[in-house]
Amino acid sequence: MSYLKRAWAQIHLDRLGKNIEQLSGAVDTQVCCVVKANAYGHDDGTIASYLERRHGISFFAVSNIREALTLREHGVTGEILILGHTPASYAGELSQNDVIQTAVSYAHAKELSDEAVRCGIKVKIHMAVDTGMGRIGEQAEDAVKAVLSAAELPGIVLDGIFTHFASADSTDEEDTAYTEEQKRAFFAVADGVREHIPLRHSHCLNSAGSLIHFDPRSTLARFGILLYGLKPDRSLTLPVDLLPVMDLKAAVSYVKVLPAGKSISYGRTYTTDRETAVATVPIGYADGYPRSLSGKGYVLIGGHRAPIVGRICMDQLMCDVTGIPDVHEGTEVTLIGRDGDEVITADDIAALTDTIGYEIVCGISKRVPRVITENGDVIAVREYY
Repeated sequence: MSYLKRAWAQIHLDRLGKNIEQLSGAVDTQVCCVVKANAYGHDDGTIASYLERRHGISFFAVSNIREALTLREHGVTGEILILGHTPASYAGELSQNDVIQTAVSYAHAKELSDEAVRCGIKVKIHMAVDTGMGRIGEQAEDAVKAVLSAAELPGIVLDGIFTHFASADSTDEEDTAYTEEQKRAFFAVADGVREHIPLRHSHCLNSAGSLIHFDPRSTLARFGILLYGLKPDRSLTLPVDLLPVMDLKAAVSYVKVLPAGKSISYGRTYTTDRETAVATVPIGYADGYPRSLSGKGYVLIGGHRAPIVGRICMDQLMCDVTGIPDVHEGTEVTLIGRDGDEVITADDIAALTDTIGYEIVCGISKRVPRVITENGDVIAVREYY
């Protein structure tokens, strides 16, 4: 399959398969795969379809209704939970597409109920409970009453409740205690609700929570970043050996040799101090490659590190390839991935730019095609425009 070999992200389904096998084996509860934000930049339709078809995953989570409908358009038949807010005016589409909506509060549940009654439909919900994240959900001390009241609303099917841990990826003693307190508060709510009505789902485990704070009372383990082979926190030691699912590649577009004293890129922040072979690589911050790597990042070419020189541009960057043999137009460049004995991970880039690996992979823009491979064979190319 052809694609523009300017810059591309290679998505390794075989690595994803190995990751989900390990993660599923590490928890004794149903797995929910989080595929929001275009599956953290990995192509949501491809990822969810593969996980459902090849690994039997039947529960997915997204952030909004557009993402949920995208999964349905790709033939995903499993349950889909929207983790964020959806206006009540979309109740019909939620019901028609059998999508579970988070009710961020009792008031939101009431709005969904009013619209459901008006349309003569039913909407499934999971009520959010705020146990310490401070983002969405009724406060834990008020949540039992709110959940029971929501369950009585016409047109509403209460399918579950959930909460989200704020610091499950930290091994700091205070953070660990905070997570355990969140867990205690959440299951107190779940127990209080179940004294009055049945509750199919009550879940609290995110990626880090599932491996570090596992609790079998959580009916779902919501695996997100771990699916894609990245750590919730790069300092963590995990009990599973995961593989990065995404590589980021580009092809050299131009090579030139500059004498000493020549400036490179905007602002003339870099000047050659010797005769320097410079390769131009057609990828930049509009593709999601961070501008903050200017002057401190590097790429891999021919198994060698090539330092980035000068400022990274919107569409291109330059790197020093002096001493690297046989670099020419079309030579493959690795920005995330392995080349010979050298490796660059999204977490490595995050460390250099003072962020997290999540932001790096989620930030790869949609002008970068996703080249879907399995065991080295290209099986699909996703080009968004």
